[in-house]
Amino acid sequence: MNTLPVDRALAIYSTIANRPEQKGARDRLSQHLWKVFLEGEHNPHRLTVHGLAYLQNLDRARDS
Repeated sequence: MNTLPVDRALAIYSTIANRPEQKGARDRLSQHLWKVFLEGEHNPHRLTVHGLAYLQNLDRARDS
């Protein structure tokens, strides 16, 4: 898997959420998307969507 879904998810989410990237978010997102990739999802667009959902969950956890 290349880093395109990671980069796209971070760029899109930072624009939509109007928040800077959390410290360590790139590493955690990369690990998460690698796991999803190994489970069989190879479509880069779907991986980006998984990444966006993951980042949203990170923000929710940070805000709670």
